[in-house]
Amino acid sequence: MKIEKQWENNRSKMISNIVFGAYLFLLTWLVLFKFAFTIEEIPHLRQLNLIPFHYETSVAFITHMKEVIYNILIFVPAGVYFTAFLGKRKWWLGIGASFFVSLTFETVQWIFSIGVSDITDLIGNTLGSGGGAVLFAFLGKILPKKRMSMINGIGAVVEVVGIALLSMLFVTNK
Repeated sequence: MKIEKQWENNRSKMISNIVFGAYLFLLTWLVLFKFAFTIEEIPHLRQLNLIPFHYETSVAFITHMKEVIYNILIFVPAGVYFTAFLGKRKWWLGIGASFFVSLTFETVQWIFSIGVSDITDLIGNTLGSGGGAVLFAFLGKILPKKRMSMINGIGAVVEVVGIALLSMLFVTNK
């Protein structure tokens, strides 16, 4: 059985762990805490929607479809990294891990009344992680030896820019 070598060296794997950890931190802060800087800023809302893509009005439909697209996009890195860590032959485990993370987020939102627990979010997040698994496989075909370096580089840049923007937001709203 051929073992895949995802990382060029241990340093590359360490960088992957750091970038993925930062991504998970930012993802948790976004999903659960809505980028709030204090407990008082977190919305106290408990709502459960078990009907996929169900919205009250057509205006709400457009707004919610944008949210579905954002959910898909924000979970692409989860699919990429879970697939990288578990191996491309076990891509379905990466999607399953992303599904579990998303289900955990939705459950925590319900338990602590900090958001809407929505089956549509779970579907969008899982689709995004599936897209990430496909992206990981595609990058392996075109850049087999430098795939993780490219993924880590893009991830680190996006995270640094995101943290810088959030820092500016924090400073201006202080």
